Amino acid sequence: MRITHVSDSYLPLLGGIETQVARLARRQAEAGHEVEVITTTPPRRHAHGVTTEQGQDGVTVHRVAARVPGGYPVHPRSTAHVLARLRERTAAGRRPDVVHLHMGVLAPTVELALRPVTRLGLPALLTVHSVWGGWERAFAALDRVAGWSAWPVQWSAVSAMTAAPLRRVVGRRLGAETAADRVSVLGNGIDVDAWRLPRTERADRAEGREVHVVSASRFAPRKRVLPMLEALAAAVERAPGRLVATIGGDGPQLDEARRFVRERGLADVVRLVGRLSTTELMRLYVRADVFVAPAVQDAFGIAALEAQAAGLAVVSRSQSGVAERLVDGRDALLVDDDAAMADALVRLADDPDLLDRIIAHNRTAELATSWPRVLADTEEAYRRAAALQ
Repeated sequence: MRITHVSDSYLPLLGGIETQVARLARRQAEAGHEVEVITTTPPRRHAHGVTTEQGQDGVTVHRVAARVPGGYPVHPRSTAHVLARLRERTAAGRRPDVVHLHMGVLAPTVELALRPVTRLGLPALLTVHSVWGGWERAFAALDRVAGWSAWPVQWSAVSAMTAAPLRRVVGRRLGAETAADRVSVLGNGIDVDAWRLPRTERADRAEGREVHVVSASRFAPRKRVLPMLEALAAAVERAPGRLVATIGGDGPQLDEARRFVRERGLADVVRLVGRLSTTELMRLYVRADVFVAPAVQDAFGIAALEAQAAGLAVVSRSQSGVAERLVDGRDALLVDDDAAMADALVRLADDPDLLDRIIAHNRTAELATSWPRVLADTEEAYRRAAALQ
């Protein structure tokens, strides 16, 4: 199959969309597909112009980069470049079997190229990677003007949480039953085998037998790291000597978080270690027990699901995208508010049998986020897109 991905954001940027599109493209190339990515992200800072590179992962990356203040991955003529590239491939006898477009809230290349792509007669799948929130009203208003929900596009989103507003908008024009078929949920993929790590049990840790709580996140308001620290402080007070925590990540609220830890006298039990590489995260998880996911606006929550694959119990807010893939009491404790988050941490410290049952389950469970399942679901969405032409 010839697959063209279109994404404003791509590597070397390191956000969720960027890394997930790159991983999906690489996995598809490894499966024998011919895969290309068209992006407005430059190959390095301040680079500009049109370039094509063949990566070692077998993915061809076509970049259309402009000099833009702030270095944002946008280009004033990106739509024309996308269409020219698609026509070039068609003329060369390599017409894409599907064009897979990836959208955050603001993705000008994808949003402007979508209709012209369908007019070329190419099957199109669009995946929403972000929570719309208040943007749903704006997209609904745009649909009333442009009628985008009726275009021959197979729509998808990375979680039911992100699919719900899309289905509402599509359903207003096409009906709820059609919307349910035209909007699928395509979760992100995780290399489950790579995260199946050896484990050092609490009794064998030189640093102590406390329940080790971890998290990895950007220190920004949307990620809710500060409310998580409040919950940790409350849990530590109720379970003295039984909980320790390590939080990885960087961002604008890191200094405030460090001040909170210092002023609350938590320096002996809560470590803020800055940004961690994948290898460093794996080393941390080998000696950890619980991963906390405090966000409520995460579309998917890949960090928590990687931790689950590593065998950690997860404590997650029930309103987030990650909670859709967790079962309360089996592989996680799902909580409705921050006070309940503190309760869940105390419960796991007080009930080691419960904690060990969840850990044992997560170390061996088959996960819906494994790449074979994600690739199969994606190919099914491609078939649906082709059927619309």
